Amino acid sequence: MFLKKLSVKLFAALFALTLVLSACGGGGEYRFTAFNGVDVTVQMRNKLLSAAAKTEIEDLLESLNAEFSATAESSTVYKINSAAAGERVAVSARFKEIADDLTELFDLTEGRFDISVYPLTILWQFAPAFPVAKFSVPQQEDIDRTLSVCGSDKFSFGEFAVKSASGAKIDFGGCLKGYAADEIAKIIKQDGATAGFINVGGSSLNLLYVDNLAIKHPRQENERILSVKIKAADLSVSTSGDYEKTYTSGGKTYSHIIDPKNGKPIDGGVASATVIGKNGLKLDALSTALCVCSHDFNIAEQGDLYRFIKKILSNDDYKDAQIFAVCTDGENKQILTNKKQGEDFALLDNDFSVIYVA
Repeated sequence: MFLKKLSVKLFAALFALTLVLSACGGGGEYRFTAFNGVDVTVQMRNKLLSAAAKTEIEDLLESLNAEFSATAESSTVYKINSAAAGERVAVSARFKEIADDLTELFDLTEGRFDISVYPLTILWQFAPAFPVAKFSVPQQEDIDRTLSVCGSDKFSFGEFAVKSASGAKIDFGGCLKGYAADEIAKIIKQDGATAGFINVGGSSLNLLYVDNLAIKHPRQENERILSVKIKAADLSVSTSGDYEKTYTSGGKTYSHIIDPKNGKPIDGGVASATVIGKNGLKLDALSTALCVCSHDFNIAEQGDLYRFIKKILSNDDYKDAQIFAVCTDGENKQILTNKKQGEDFALLDNDFSVIYVA
């Protein structure tokens, strides 16, 4: 049985998906819910999902919520966030493994990705519920006070999680969707899937087998900015952007992505970042970290973003990754990428210029 590749187009929130498939055999679409209302879509394109696999996916999502939800009072994360300094909270081996991976990403991203910014996310009213009826910009003294309890160095993870500051809190929402997509992919491949995708929350994907990926335009609703050629199977994709959750006050728009260094929503010119490669958990962290960078529109090669992309690509774990950082600032419109226009992707908005990161 011969199966042609899929073509995936990403729209809506961060991603929404329209697939075109020519194939033998049948398939189906399955929807689940996780992480306090996050939508999960599983597309099977060569077979139907078995009842056993469906149950396994449901159990996986339930177990992840039980450990990592920041709002479910029985979860491990909630217990850690509620604990006093020095209090020990038992964690599973999976929890420790994920926390260790994110500690590694904290170091690699030079602190740009930090699960301990949750107190700042709360201060800026993006959590625990969004949106609030009346948004107000926090005072600088409140930001400074909250910054004092943030920092991954305030947590240690072993058999137990222990924190050094009572007000310190963590949130895995910025990376767990990618992990879930990869874990679901394992389940459906074991179930016999050879073509399809998993979409968790609109921002994290696992692609079993596709040809093209169309990336959403961060400034034009329902438009695409890039069409990327996908030349390998079993890839993870993560996009972060400054437009997903926002508040506007005094003529200024505030993004839900918080810069851990200054405690404020990002404002460095990076509108969105997409990373394609392996390991959805880590790609989620990297796409967020890219958005936290600042970009020099005049001399890109001397800017923070350019330097950081080169650093990521010099790491053996990410040397084969595809990176697309979309930057806008008034009339300045640039895309930084390590891939070649024409050969690896097509630019769909000619107002943008492409800067190749060698």
